[in-house]
Amino acid sequence: MMSRGKIHGIICLGLLMLSGLSAFAQASKDGTIKLNGGRDAILMSAPSQPFASAVPTSSGLITIYSTLGNGKNVYSTISGFGILGTDTGQMLPQMVANGFQPKAEHVVTEIQVGATHLQGTNVLVVSLNEDNFGVPGKALHTWRFSNLPVVWSCCTLQTGKYAKGIPVKKGKLYWLVLRPEKQFQDTWDVWADNYAETQGKYFSNNTGTGWNTSYQVLSAVGIFGR
Repeated sequence: MMSRGKIHGIICLGLLMLSGLSAFAQASKDGTIKLNGGRDAILMSAPSQPFASAVPTSSGLITIYSTLGNGKNVYSTISGFGILGTDTGQMLPQMVANGFQPKAEHVVTEIQVGATHLQGTNVLVVSLNEDNFGVPGKALHTWRFSNLPVVWSCCTLQTGKYAKGIPVKKGKLYWLVLRPEKQFQDTWDVWADNYAETQGKYFSNNTGTGWNTSYQVLSAVGIFGR
């Protein structure tokens, strides 16, 4: 399994091989940020602060898809994928997407992601996208966030609402995409893993040369609607 992390003291312990990172992070209370589609990772120290339960979704909504946990175990606080621009000092930028297939016809009106902030401009762009032959395609709707909580804190969820809604079809693949804002390439956010570290085949990342879909630990995300 893979992991990620960082904060306050910004103690970068260097690029590490993924083997054994998760166990080391558990023991040291550090976290690991996965880069380059999980092929590289950076281990960084985590903050010391109390956890708070996540705010629930709007009442009456149907859960279309979710990897979110409950209470104070909503998402991982030791592992996640970096969402970063080209000016963060890393070799490659990274956008990340998780795919889902609705089990029935629905209209998406609300999304939640477990995303936190490491450094740079504190902004995040989230979009619901069509599928394009197994990778994210055209964006159907976009949300923009700012003032994300500090990395490895829990359990604030970034919640995007869209009253009109986005119709989704049964069995069709859709993607939720996280990326930096184009004009703020110094942004480095972290999309936390799901708390149970459940893996799946609908993970895709883009390091500047196109989307690459692979089997990975899935991120913390909830899709809701009617």
